[in-house]
Formats: sequence, C-alpha cells, structure tokens
Amino acid sequence: MNKQRIEAFSDGVYAIVITLLVLDIRIPEIKPAVLGITLIGLLPQMAAYIMSFFVVGLYWHAHHLALAQMKKINSTFIWINLIWLLFISVLPFPTALLGRYTFQPISLTIYGINLILANVTGFFITVYLKNHPELCVTTISSSAVRAQVPIYVVVNGLYAVAIGLAWFLPWLSLCVYFLVLVV
Repeated sequence: MNKQRIEAFSDGVYAIVITLLVLDIRIPEIKPAVLGITLIGLLPQMAAYIMSFFVVGLYWHAHHLALAQMKKINSTFIWINLIWLLFISVLPFPTALLGRYTFQPISLTIYGINLILANVTGFFITVYLKNHPELCVTTISSSAVRAQVPIYVVVNGLYAVAIGLAWFLPWLSLCVYFLVLVV
C-alpha cells in the first residue's frame, strides 16, 4: 500500500469523526416560547462538541506531521495507525456522554481514558518511526523523541488528574480537560 492511500483513509476517518461529533446535538421539538431556555440547556453539549472538535483537529494535525515524515509505510505501521484511528473514531461516544452528563464522574472518566489511549498510541507511532528510519524521509533522533516525552507525560498526567478529580470535583475535572486543550 502506498502512503497516499493511508493518508486519504485517515483523513476520511478524521472528517467522519468531526461530522459525527455534531450529529449528537439535535434541534429540540419545543414551543417557540421556551426556545431560549432550551438552547441554554444545550450549552453543555455544545461545549463538549467544541472541545472535542479541537481535540480531533489536534490529533489530525499530529497525524499529518507524522505522515509527512514518512517516505513509505509497512504493515506494522498500518496496524498501529488503525489502533490510533480506533481511539479517535470512538471519541464521539465519550463526547456525547460528556455533553449529556457533563458533571458525572463516569462520563468524565471515559472521556479522559479515551484521550490517554489516543495520546499513548500517537506517541507509540513516534517511537516506532524513530526505530524504523527506513520508513522516514529524515531519521528521527532519540533527542527529538526525548523532547516529546515531557509533553506526553504532562498532558496524560493532567488527564489522569482530571479522571481522579471527576470523582470528587467534576467541575474542576472538566476545567482540566479544557485547560489542556488551550495550553
């Protein structure tokens, strides 16, 4: 399989995921007199959508950067890429949970676990490419990988903190997820 096919397939998955995120937000069937208050009630779903939209966008960008470093692919990379896309494609589910049950520990936890799994898989791709320079346009140095480790540790550490906070201070857990996205 050539590199362009995996790029096209992956871009398609990202596009579908972003589309699926918004499909959970439905126009309510209500009387016009209560439209304003009903729309205010949709704010948690909108916030979850917006946050996840940018999360998916960041993953797409990271995926694009990884593939830009590659001159060819192999079967192992295809499988690792599929696992990464699996965690990305699942994101509409925890996003919908978060939108409907914003301050429930279970929804906050499932959201965080999904993000950690996607991040770990993304980092694994970087390590795999470093260990397989024949796939890359330029060799990824050990120092470049080491430079990324603190970012992954901090981000996933903050997600783990958010998961823990979900069970005691759910509003703070949600703030951590937004904070990580903004930073």
